[in-house]
Amino acid sequence: MKIHNVAQGSAEWHALRAQHFTASEAPAMMGASKYQTRTELLTLKKTGITPDVTPSQQFIFDKGHATEAAARPLVEVQIGEELYPVVGTLGNLLASMDGATMLGETLFEHKLWNESLVAQVKAGELDPHYYWQLEQQLLVSGAERVIFVCSDGTAENFVSMEYRPVAGRAEQLVEGWKQFEADLAAHEVADTPSIVVGKAPDELPALRIELTGMVTASNLKVFEQSALAVIDSVKTTLTTDQDFADAKKAVKWCGDVEDAVTAAKKQALSQTQTIDELFSALERISKHARETRLKVDKLVKAQELAVKTNIKQKAEQALIDHVAAINKTLGKVVLPSVHADFVGAMKNKRTIASLQDAVDTELARAKIDASQTADSIRLNLTSLAELAADHAFLFNDL
Repeated sequence: MKIHNVAQGSAEWHALRAQHFTASEAPAMMGASKYQTRTELLTLKKTGITPDVTPSQQFIFDKGHATEAAARPLVEVQIGEELYPVVGTLGNLLASMDGATMLGETLFEHKLWNESLVAQVKAGELDPHYYWQLEQQLLVSGAERVIFVCSDGTAENFVSMEYRPVAGRAEQLVEGWKQFEADLAAHEVADTPSIVVGKAPDELPALRIELTGMVTASNLKVFEQSALAVIDSVKTTLTTDQDFADAKKAVKWCGDVEDAVTAAKKQALSQTQTIDELFSALERISKHARETRLKVDKLVKAQELAVKTNIKQKAEQALIDHVAAINKTLGKVVLPSVHADFVGAMKNKRTIASLQDAVDTELARAKIDASQTADSIRLNLTSLAELAADHAFLFNDL
């Protein structure tokens, strides 16, 4: 590890972070972060533009630094050694440690007190959101363990656990960053998405009918013309999140028109006998609204399925291409089947952007898995070539 003499939080520290893949970014890179998607991290690294820190975020950061400083002496008493903040790099990887012992065998990482994390620490099982950061800290520093603490800076609210490297995770992390670097080179920054809110078709005039044995006052003609015109204007070719949101809103709107017409009919019936012209017009409006509602509702479902299918098929082809490229380097040997659950990744995603990010993250995970398996195969092939150079005829089942 190369140690850098920079203070955490300084301009020099931020500049150093911008040139490396950091431990705090590892969870997002692995698709496990609670606060940032893998696609968002790709965009940040591609542009170098970080979001402005809000006052509420700054308050949390300041509180975190203060509680970390207060908790450090408690950990020093616990392990019987002093701790020093350290910033180190190993190749293109960077880790900023809240503390490390003089010989660098033990690290200290602190998180603000929250009940969910406290439960994980007490159980000794951390979520990937936390352990990928620790794995990178251990990899970069070469330390044996991390004392992971969750506290509010007091001895009363203080829990800790010892985290040691888990077999296979460091290799997975390294492959993850390799895949991320490859994806970063090809990453194209998308247009800034806007918050998609469905827009209902135009407002119609309130339907008003007064009867005294005959229609005495009504704006039915205006209402009918407006209703039919707006219903016919509902967009049925859906390509963007805005189109889907508008269509869903239109489905509800058409239902509201049907309800309004039904209510008007009931109100008119309470005043007089059926009047053919009145009710035929109301029937036309209601029927047209219903037909459009059903049509657009089906279109939304069909085109949502088409979007998901297109995203899934592109990801499947990308994985096939990745595996094929690896197999070319392995000679006679081919990779075993690489599992990717793109359907599962898309569950409960409501926008095209979130669907794409979820599938891209699962694709990256599968590519990492394939690359790790290929590395193991190459190691085995090298061993076989060295140890059985004169006995290749014995290994027809290579």
